[in-house]
Amino acid sequence: MKIFLFLTFFVLINLNANENKLDTKFFGTLGGVYNDNSAYKFTRGAHSNDGSSNDLNLYVDSILGLQSTYKLNDNFSVIAQGIVNKNDKGNVKAKINSAYLKYDSNENISFKIGRIKLPYYKNSDNNDIGFSKLMIREPISVYGQMPLDTYNGIEFIYSNIINKYFYTIQGNYGQEKFDVPIQTMDQVFENELKEIKALNFTFGNDVIEARASYLYGKISTNNQILDSIFSNVSKELAQKYEMKDKKAQYFGLGVFVDYNNFIFSSEYGKRKVDSFYLDTHGFYTTLGYRFGSIIPYISYEKVMMTKDTSLNTGNTIANKQLDYLVEIQNVAQSSSTIGFKYNINKNLDFKFEYQRVKPKGNHGGFNLEAEDPYTNSNSNIYSFVIDFVF
Repeated sequence: MKIFLFLTFFVLINLNANENKLDTKFFGTLGGVYNDNSAYKFTRGAHSNDGSSNDLNLYVDSILGLQSTYKLNDNFSVIAQGIVNKNDKGNVKAKINSAYLKYDSNENISFKIGRIKLPYYKNSDNNDIGFSKLMIREPISVYGQMPLDTYNGIEFIYSNIINKYFYTIQGNYGQEKFDVPIQTMDQVFENELKEIKALNFTFGNDVIEARASYLYGKISTNNQILDSIFSNVSKELAQKYEMKDKKAQYFGLGVFVDYNNFIFSSEYGKRKVDSFYLDTHGFYTTLGYRFGSIIPYISYEKVMMTKDTSLNTGNTIANKQLDYLVEIQNVAQSSSTIGFKYNINKNLDFKFEYQRVKPKGNHGGFNLEAEDPYTNSNSNIYSFVIDFVF
């Protein structure tokens, strides 16, 4: 699969740049984030190292990217997207975000093979393209539940129209290897998600759209500390919490309305993994209104843990390590956001947001703890960005 990805990228870059066949777009977001709470480091995702803790950070939302499409003929095209940003380890790196060969029947059927975005959410495909979205960042209570967003494999899409309504059925199959930095343990977990099977159904018209998605796979993780923990606890605890070929599932629902300048969106997501990586469920609701080029909006989101993350499995070192491992999985929090998007022109926008984040429970919330011992306190987040597409 890696050979295919490199060949895809090579062909895309080196093919004769016929203007009728090659379409290239540059996109990016440049911005800043200020978090007024020194007890937390506000980060973009649950596993990010870099963030704001009582200071202005210019990397949390900033990203540069390039997306190119080369039409081989009327049915086949090669599509690749590359981005440059600060990764979860705190390093500015470039990477190929997606790269695939696409077949489009120009009627009802399309097919992809290569490195593809997973269809969890409404904005899965364009989550890195800030200009295409209303908010600065999608609500983490839904979009932050899964630790990966791409896979290597295939995708099949069937779409059609019934009267004034459209519907789309999307199926995915593949696998993915990915690293997850656990910042509070200063460790990296090496993960593999095998036998990925996903199904997504979308139905709607020009005003309202609804979607449902489901993903299933078998997940395993490798790390020396984890191996030590699970080799020194009881067999029952190891079977319950060790992540070796365990079922991983995600279920999502969404409703979206765009009517008479009103914009409404709401998504619900539920993650279930039979291991120390405990189950979560969360939702968000966003409402906006267009006043010409300006769209003010408000949003509320909440994520909860399905099970209690406070354990007391025993007094041995391994048991205490297991208790801590489970405890730091707590991402429960709620937040309220108010902001606006100003469309400067067809290529440029400016956004500003104020967000109030309230963590719940010990080690609660997605953000890193900048202080020790842990303090459960609220944060005020001020963010601004300029998005562009050329």
